[in-house]
Amino acid sequence: MNHLLRFLRFLLLPFSWLYRFITGFRNYLFDKSILKETRFQVPVISVGNITLGGTGKTPFVIALSSFLESKGYKVGIITRGYRRKSKGQIIVKDGKSIPASPQEAGDEPYLIAHKSGNTVVIANADRVEAARCAIEKYHCTALIADDAFQHRYLARDLDIVLWDSYNDPAKEAVVPLGRLRESWKGLRRADMLLVTRTANLPRHIAEFFHAKQSDLYISMLPFAVRKIFRFSNHEELSQENLKNQKVLGFCGLGNPQQFFDTIRQLTQIPPITKTFPDHHKYSENEINDLILIAEKQNCRFIITTEKDAVNLPPSATKFSNILIVQISCELNEKIKAAIIKQLPPLKN
Repeated sequence: MNHLLRFLRFLLLPFSWLYRFITGFRNYLFDKSILKETRFQVPVISVGNITLGGTGKTPFVIALSSFLESKGYKVGIITRGYRRKSKGQIIVKDGKSIPASPQEAGDEPYLIAHKSGNTVVIANADRVEAARCAIEKYHCTALIADDAFQHRYLARDLDIVLWDSYNDPAKEAVVPLGRLRESWKGLRRADMLLVTRTANLPRHIAEFFHAKQSDLYISMLPFAVRKIFRFSNHEELSQENLKNQKVLGFCGLGNPQQFFDTIRQLTQIPPITKTFPDHHKYSENEINDLILIAEKQNCRFIITTEKDAVNLPPSATKFSNILIVQISCELNEKIKAAIIKQLPPLKN
């Protein structure tokens, strides 16, 4: 098996080099202002990854928008709306109401819209056009560009990169050999790196990234279970209700193992697990199959994420044993201060 893996890596190596060259050349064009950035007269914060897969951007964007609102900003969140069924630009939230459906908005923008305050949420692959709309039509005074670290047409005042504490950066490589979207040189654009899903910053991760950029602000960003509730009627359950219970966990996430580990922490016994592709839209038959698996395995509950709940069919409300785990993060005072320090003063 090791020989096969080495052979596959050898075959993928030229494609990784090619991808690295293409992304590096594109960054060079932006660095030399051959490709132009568009700058607006309001602060723009980019939240993104340097890897493929989930790092917890959605809970962070929700927490960040709440913090900016508390500071007096009218926040606009602009996002691509990955795997949404609509085309072009769509207003997911106008600051008050949510006119878009989950299918039109995409699961993550729809979830952000529901869990944010008076923010404006716009889905558009053209971040510059979305930013212009948020400012000119909705009078936003601060913008959060979701998953936009590589989207350099939109100038930003602060670049925040998230890194999953479960991943060892020393083992990563540029796609398709690994999960890096660009070479490590890209981190030179980052102002902050937040290591998610941990309360203690792993020393090897901090040392690795400081070696890449000595003045990079690095901090941990722990997540916590905020609430557990039934999908059928939103009845809230305590964490004690799950202790020592056999459960089936399912999700369609970029990094599903973290969610399954969260379930194990809640139940204190290993869950039965089922994974689906990221952003998966569940069919009625798939939910029925999960119910049957749970019954055969004597599982008391079936547990999934808030993001997956957006993609469940209406028929899933028939089953009172489907539970949703709500994950949230809170910004500590040092992170808040570091963010505000990078932003221009709020104009009255």
